[in-house]
Amino acid sequence: MMNIAIIGAGLAGLTAACELTRAGHKTTVFDKSKGTGGRLSSRSYASGWIDHGAPYLTMISGGMESYLRKSPAASKIVSWSPQFNGCPNADEKSQLIGVPRNSAITRGLLEGIRFQPSTRIGRLERTTSGWRLFNDGESLLGCWDDVIIAIPSPQALALLREWPAIAGRITKAQMEPCWVAAIHCNAPLPGLVDVNIYEHPVVRRITRNSAKDERNNSDVYVVQAQRDWSQKNLEKTGDLVGATLLQQFVELTDGDCTPELLFVHRWRYAFTKDPLGEACLWDENLRLGVCGDWCLGRTAEHAWESGMALAQRIIAE
Repeated sequence: MMNIAIIGAGLAGLTAACELTRAGHKTTVFDKSKGTGGRLSSRSYASGWIDHGAPYLTMISGGMESYLRKSPAASKIVSWSPQFNGCPNADEKSQLIGVPRNSAITRGLLEGIRFQPSTRIGRLERTTSGWRLFNDGESLLGCWDDVIIAIPSPQALALLREWPAIAGRITKAQMEPCWVAAIHCNAPLPGLVDVNIYEHPVVRRITRNSAKDERNNSDVYVVQAQRDWSQKNLEKTGDLVGATLLQQFVELTDGDCTPELLFVHRWRYAFTKDPLGEACLWDENLRLGVCGDWCLGRTAEHAWESGMALAQRIIAE
């Protein structure tokens, strides 16, 4: 049995954690956030939930859906058949959502796994007996045999600079940002369906969060900005970005309502621009691995495939 530290509580990291735990290894998952989710993050609002990360999971091969429906998260997953306005990706076969929020999927995957939230890993230290992890305050968190890094490529690179053989391979994986705004209206907007996709200079997608099961709030919409616009406005304040997205929402919907901006969130590393081109990275001598959606592409299914691939490599040894 190996003692394995996993940095990142998104879908890639938790998939790896589930598989390794099932194989008899001891796993500890760390995340800088208060909860799990990564791209599947959610926030509470008015006794309900808003998914400000990926609005839904898209299925391409069917492998991830089959896995999740047999996993500890199975009771937290339902199919969703939204009405689309605009053109979704042609390879999106079906959609899944979590209930009562998308982050419930990753929370379900944590069953039986030790989790340390609100813990930002500041550095790694390789010793003769394994790995020592320190938080960003330089406090020692413990010692592990193996380390898996399952966070966006720029953040992974920052932890791996002392090991250029693996760090150098990560540099080719580039990521792009995305600004997101959650907006509440005091009345329904008949001009919007469940998922609205735009060819627009600012707005890429508006999702009717309230259309999803068990969200327990009405007339809440999540506005996702275009990647190019998000990059150009990456360092602007949330107030300025929120005001712009709110104005664009009003102009696009042309609805007779009074919209209220609930919150704005900047995903600095939202989408993969240039993937690594490998399912995962694993150095058997260092006992150090890396996984994430950015290894293969930009979807949740890519994150799942990467986490599975890394876990299987470790288990096979």
